[in-house]
Amino acid sequence: MTVIFFISLLIILAGAFFRKIQDISVTEPLLALCLGVLLGPDLLNVIKTSNSQAEFHILEIACQFTIAMALMATALRLPSHIFRKNATSLSNLVIFGMILMWMFGSGVFYLLMPNFSIFECLLLGAIITPTDPVVASTLVTGRKAEKFLPAKLRDTLSFEAGVNDGLAFPFVFLALYLLNAEGNGDLGQWFVKILLYESILCAILAYGVGYGCGYLLKRTHKAGYLNRKTLLSFSTSVALLLLAGFELLHMNPIIAVFAGGFAFAKDITAAEDLKEERIQEPMERMTTVPVFFILGLMLPWQEWYNLGWTAVWIVILILFLRRLPALLILMPFMPQFRKKIYSVLIMGWFGPIGVAALYYAILTKDKANFDEVWIIPSLIVVASTVVHGLTSVPLEKLYHNTSEGTNERENLENRT
Repeated sequence: MTVIFFISLLIILAGAFFRKIQDISVTEPLLALCLGVLLGPDLLNVIKTSNSQAEFHILEIACQFTIAMALMATALRLPSHIFRKNATSLSNLVIFGMILMWMFGSGVFYLLMPNFSIFECLLLGAIITPTDPVVASTLVTGRKAEKFLPAKLRDTLSFEAGVNDGLAFPFVFLALYLLNAEGNGDLGQWFVKILLYESILCAILAYGVGYGCGYLLKRTHKAGYLNRKTLLSFSTSVALLLLAGFELLHMNPIIAVFAGGFAFAKDITAAEDLKEERIQEPMERMTTVPVFFILGLMLPWQEWYNLGWTAVWIVILILFLRRLPALLILMPFMPQFRKKIYSVLIMGWFGPIGVAALYYAILTKDKANFDEVWIIPSLIVVASTVVHGLTSVPLEKLYHNTSEGTNERENLENRT
């Protein structure tokens, strides 16, 4: 109950002083993380840790719920025809962007951790590849983001963060198969089971389920059966239905939530979509704060200390070399952002590593059978939460001031 008490208190205070917190460039994930560290066993010891296996199980469930709510909120926030009108830019960003980020991240680990095999480095690189929709939503929503960042740039970041959370699943399992930690290293099994069944078929089926839920909502709204107050519970229930249903089918629940949520959001009429921000904020806040608070209680401080200066170099090189070079390479192949260097740089920087990386780290911890699969990703998640949280408003403001009077905002101001 102590954990619930402090989480509830933080949600109340963060909600009461929401705009003031935004003004000082502090995100809710950062606040929750700091409070967890403060009250945890390494400082005040107000909350004592229990069995580590139980803690990881709790954090894994919390990550799943948080990602599900963030993905549904992202789907509701996006324009319904964003992919159709920007297919080339978004496809290249998501597919080739993920491959490049995976390679660059793995390369950093291979350079700094010579005792690791190339396949272990590929696993670590895959875990930190996805751009987190939970942390990203705190960077691309709110008054400051709307004031300083063009609408299409915010939508692109949201879409990418939503899609690549689920797409990281086959990358992570490919590394596990290469390590012989899953399926006895049978890559044919990976292709059929992980890629075709658990990811591609899953996305197709989830899209159908989401479309059906959206159609039901639209019909009941037209018939006058729907109360606007039910929108939050309906959207939340659709997200949880997709998460739990496809988990029971032994499919990829993360890609299911976004694919289904995107289809669900596309079929909502203008009346429901009008108040989408009111739906998103409580969906995200109720799950984001708990997961970062719990993370703050579990941080492996001693293991980080044992890494020495390597830990510092890992953080610096991953934050600067995992994503920025990938976006610069892809700039000529994204028509929407071609020759818009400031927009590409801001997108390259705001690729936070968060809850999705935690989820994949926990998912593979026992399978991979080496402790660094939790120690290193958790270090990077904390660093990303702190650095991206503190730099969001200053860099958004810098982008706004630098890009004024240039072609940077051409065709980016209006939503798709």
